Amino acid sequence: MTPVVSFLLSRLIVLVSAGGSDANTIKSYSGLVLGIAVFDGLLLGSKFFVMETSAMRWVTRLRDMALSRVLSQDKSWFDRPENVASRLTQVIVKDGDDAHTLIAVVVGQIVAVGTMMTISLIWAMAWGWQLTLVWLAIGPVFVGIMGLQTGLVAKCEVRNKRGEEVARVYYEVSYTIV
Repeated sequence: MTPVVSFLLSRLIVLVSAGGSDANTIKSYSGLVLGIAVFDGLLLGSKFFVMETSAMRWVTRLRDMALSRVLSQDKSWFDRPENVASRLTQVIVKDGDDAHTLIAVVVGQIVAVGTMMTISLIWAMAWGWQLTLVWLAIGPVFVGIMGLQTGLVAKCEVRNKRGEEVARVYYEVSYTIV
């Protein structure tokens, strides 16, 4: 919807800046921009609802499967140090929340950005090769920035996981002392 809103809004700005002599055309473009903005809001809300609902269903199903598999284990499995209750809880709950975020936010954004880039490329080809060259020149910069951001987020996640591990060990040590 972003390219459509941009196109119609630019046409509206040109009409208004040219003196605004054709009031009917200005009103029609204004109505189109407003209608598309409302439609875009409805689409964004529905995307959020669908992605959150599907992510929560998926995570709930994963947690159910994990819990049933944990409960089906033999007692000796729980005696191993990597299978203590705090570790299992962290994996089932915290990592499930991370997976929820992956589905609800990241996948939705990937689809939205991919769709916008594809539509932008097709639109640029339809309007002229100059716009296509501009898009192709900006594309590698965008991919590089996204790669940099992904690397920084991954480093933060590793640091967060290490902090959780330190907190878990501290909790277990302080719990055994008391």
